[in-house]
Amino acid sequence: MNSDFAAPQRQSKKGIIILALISYGKLLKNFWFVVLYILFKKKEYTVELLILLAIVSLVFVVINAYIKYQYFTYELNFQDDEFIIKKGFFNKKTILLEKSKIQEVNINQPFFHRILNIYQLEIDSPGTDKKEIMIEAISNGNAQYLRSYLLDRKVAAEENLTSDIQKVPQIKISISSLLKYALTANYVKSFFALISLVIYFTQQVSKNFNLDLDLETYLKNEVAYTNIGSLSIFTFIAAFLLVAVIGILINVIRTFVVYYHLIISKFDYYLSVEYGLFNTKNQLINKDKLQIITITQNYLQRKWNVLHLKFNQVGEENSKNNSNNILGIDEKEKNNILEFLYNKLPIFNNRIKPNFRYIISRTVALIILPVAIGFFLFSENVPVLLYSIFYSIFAAVIIYFSFNNSRLSYNEHFIKKQSGIWDVEQKTLQIEKIQTVTISQYFWQKRSDLGNIFLSTAGGSIKMKTAKISELRNLANYCLYKVESSAKNWM
Repeated sequence: MNSDFAAPQRQSKKGIIILALISYGKLLKNFWFVVLYILFKKKEYTVELLILLAIVSLVFVVINAYIKYQYFTYELNFQDDEFIIKKGFFNKKTILLEKSKIQEVNINQPFFHRILNIYQLEIDSPGTDKKEIMIEAISNGNAQYLRSYLLDRKVAAEENLTSDIQKVPQIKISISSLLKYALTANYVKSFFALISLVIYFTQQVSKNFNLDLDLETYLKNEVAYTNIGSLSIFTFIAAFLLVAVIGILINVIRTFVVYYHLIISKFDYYLSVEYGLFNTKNQLINKDKLQIITITQNYLQRKWNVLHLKFNQVGEENSKNNSNNILGIDEKEKNNILEFLYNKLPIFNNRIKPNFRYIISRTVALIILPVAIGFFLFSENVPVLLYSIFYSIFAAVIIYFSFNNSRLSYNEHFIKKQSGIWDVEQKTLQIEKIQTVTISQYFWQKRSDLGNIFLSTAGGSIKMKTAKISELRNLANYCLYKVESSAKNWM
């Protein structure tokens, strides 16, 4: 036990610089348009005004950073097993976190932290997507001690993780594997993110500089129709491909910046995942607190033998950050990790497939109804028949692959749900960690003996729809039996 932490501790003095940079970044994020406004107006005293603004901002953030540093302390209550944070100058705040309720303790080293040789400590407990406590400037030794103590590891808390990490089995993701993954993943997301960024920037410029950028007004102009009509279909295709290529390039750069030097280290009771080019992150994946493992892979990734692993621990069902993600690994490395976390590689012999009525219900909902509404509302203005044919073919392909890829597999200890159209997901959970099992049946499913099952854990859920209800009930009864008879703790 390190008695130093029984007394209030302050962050590293270098943290004043970090806190000032954080405050300055928030200031720029909220008032960037003021700087652009001054520059675009080009008045006589523009330069002097910008210099004055920079000086006032710098003085403000430095004072603010010093106050935050001076009135932020942390300590350990060894008697009650609590972590205590006290902060605030005008509005004083005390945060008490029970050691038993702490879910994650992550050690990060963003770019400026690396320059100053200090670290960032994130502490999280179940029930929120955001980190409950953030210590912005702490030494590596103190960070390692706090993480080991708070997570109650079965290794000495004084043991330095960075020295031990060379002695444990590791999986290192190569640059070529990262490149293969980046070229085949998130391109649709990157494309729409790029479009959204352009629209957002256009709106902000229009809003702050009173520019007339009303697209609807422009399109109503006859000249606009003439200009658009003169463009060939090849011009639109070329523009689309250009934006798509830019989106893929952005995704490649982002993947390398975020996940460069991705190393997975296998300790006795947890995985350590470390990655980052400029901002180094180090997350732990606890065997006991692990709830669901999601494997995502599409056709191209299957050909190149790369995939994406995501780990949901307690309270992480809707988390959207990069934590607990491993990407670019191959099939052999994936099996290695699963065997380590589950103590054996799950093999599934039993399978439940959705009934063919799955296709019928979705055809009605996604094809027949939309096409009927389209003919009813727009038949006089647009070539609905042509659009309906293209839409119906597209929707039919989606429905087919959704049906073909949907299945629920299980064995004595595990359940795996597969779903998806292009990116196929496989979610695996341990039956002993299931919290609730729900069987439902819509009134139109009763005659055909179909139903739905919903399995929920503390870190997410899986569901199967339009399957034979007798099979689902047998599975539900078996799950409840395993949960009641198991001595394992889902936490």
